[in-house]
Amino acid sequence: MKADCLFCTNPAGSKEHLWAAWIHRRKDFGSLRVTIGKSLPEIRSNPEQKINTVCGKCNNGWMSVLEQRNIPLIGCLLQDLSAPLDIAQQTSLSAWAVKTAMVLDSVKDQTTNPRFYEKTECVNMRLTRIIPDRTRVWIGRLSISALGAYGMDLGIVLDGSVKAGIGMATTIIVGHLAVQVLSSRIYPEHRAKNLTDIQPKTGAWDKMLVPIWPIGRHSVMWPPEVTFTNGPGENSIGRLMDRWRLGKGVDTVGLDRAEWFTPEQNATASMPAEGRPKEGPIE
Repeated sequence: MKADCLFCTNPAGSKEHLWAAWIHRRKDFGSLRVTIGKSLPEIRSNPEQKINTVCGKCNNGWMSVLEQRNIPLIGCLLQDLSAPLDIAQQTSLSAWAVKTAMVLDSVKDQTTNPRFYEKTECVNMRLTRIIPDRTRVWIGRLSISALGAYGMDLGIVLDGSVKAGIGMATTIIVGHLAVQVLSSRIYPEHRAKNLTDIQPKTGAWDKMLVPIWPIGRHSVMWPPEVTFTNGPGENSIGRLMDRWRLGKGVDTVGLDRAEWFTPEQNATASMPAEGRPKEGPIE
């Protein structure tokens, strides 16, 4: 018996593209390197990878509409053309990014690494494009043109010892466009503490990333001031992928032209023990 679709109760198996076919028509990214968990990388000659965790109705319905709506903007940014994003574009691109994060999350080995996004969150995405609570989205620019999707599961701790919740960070790279989605979930016993958002590693992130969700400005400009590079250093794309993990990470990792990483386990993010949730515009 087939499993249910990620976004509804219909049987899954529709073969949804991880990256839409129109992206491959814009540029040939070559072979795909796939790493699942901590397994050795696998080279796949066909970069048009498909995921079988959604149904045909979702794939050819609302998911296709969301994709079509974002083609003009993503097509511009992936080709390295600067552009302003108004509220509608920020909202639509954020929904596209979170949908992509949910799809990537769905291909994990469920026996060892349960999905982060809950069924109700995925259903709400389908019905009304509602982005889950405690989700943030940023966009940046990569110096090379590449294709990638990298996920990391996070354990959220207070003062380095008390586990207060879980999270998932997803980095999506399409051409020169880099998008990062961070979603977190606080355990019920800690929700009354008015905890602040989890904090990344130190870095000039405000110069390298433009926040687009929650909406903070009527219009934002891409690209940001500083560009990510494909190599070591403070501006490495590897640091973006790994910015929510404490301790040793992948700061010097380079990016092949096309890569797909499924989420890792055992990463830990930090959260201050005191403070109130952030409200109002993001500056």
